[in-house]
Amino acid sequence: MSGERIQRVNVPVWGVQMESGTITSWLVEEGTVLNFGDAIAEMETDKINGVVEAFVAGVLRRKIAQPGDVLPPGGLLGIVADPDVTDAEIDAFLAAQEDTSTASS
Repeated sequence: MSGERIQRVNVPVWGVQMESGTITSWLVEEGTVLNFGDAIAEMETDKINGVVEAFVAGVLRRKIAQPGDVLPPGGLLGIVADPDVTDAEIDAFLAAQEDTSTASS
């Protein structure tokens, strides 16, 4: 995994008018080694149904969104991280993400 040891997996932006997407299913399980471009989840919007692809390589360490969740473009679907990253490090990363989003609201 290049760059950061912990990466967000975000809802893709499928058009400028996209307001939200609903995750319909995960195609991979936590612990799966992902390569760039791997299909990882299925989502639907008011206009299309599509497959979310991995935009980073690494291990899917945590699914954040669950089937039925409605998320905005850029919303957090999951976390990809190096295998040696601890769960505590992922928890701290997520807490920092929440702090940042709360501060900007």
